[in-house]
Amino acid sequence: MPLRLISVSRCFVFVDESGDLGFTKHSSRFVTLAAVLTHYPERLERIPHRIRRRRLKKSIKRVGELKFHNSSPAIRKAVLEMLMDLEDSRIASVTVEKAHGVDCQKRQRKWLYPDMAGQLISEVLRLEPNLRELHLVFDHRPFESSLGSIFDEYIRTMIGDECRRMGRIAPDVSVSRLDSLNSRGLQVADFVAGAINRRHESGDPSYYDIIHDGISAEKTMLL
Repeated sequence: MPLRLISVSRCFVFVDESGDLGFTKHSSRFVTLAAVLTHYPERLERIPHRIRRRRLKKSIKRVGELKFHNSSPAIRKAVLEMLMDLEDSRIASVTVEKAHGVDCQKRQRKWLYPDMAGQLISEVLRLEPNLRELHLVFDHRPFESSLGSIFDEYIRTMIGDECRRMGRIAPDVSVSRLDSLNSRGLQVADFVAGAINRRHESGDPSYYDIIHDGISAEKTMLL
């Protein structure tokens, strides 16, 4: 997965998170939002199918969704290595080390995900200078039903503002919020987010090292 700008006018971006958005003593210290960029989503979406066909025991094939946190080390390694074999795909991520101040917990929890998503999509725009179409696919779970459409509009507005700042024409943008059970691209993004977050949360870089050369943009921030 070489680090380079690819001149293709349409990009699909699958975004998933690892860690939680809470600020209690039981919450994770870090939360990671990771994006997998591709111009050919069908290639990315074949990975879970290939894993099931070649790697999983029969007793596990009935599981509806592949997830980083409940997969074996062998499955984690296989998914990430298959991703790295796709020349077209690249990775961007934002990881936040959370503060635990009681007075700002409510606001931080409400805005943490949108703020991280905005940072992440800004990196996507930088990596994709010639976009005409941008298809963003987010996991639906972080959203309350009443906030989903607000988030969609926030992302579209942010992209327009960022493109004006960069002196370029904004692409046509579609924003989807899907159940990862029904999106193989999101399932792959979950493994990427899990690998990056595990390096921060547990100090285990073994999965991160597999995808390191495929990370085109990576931010770490402290609240």
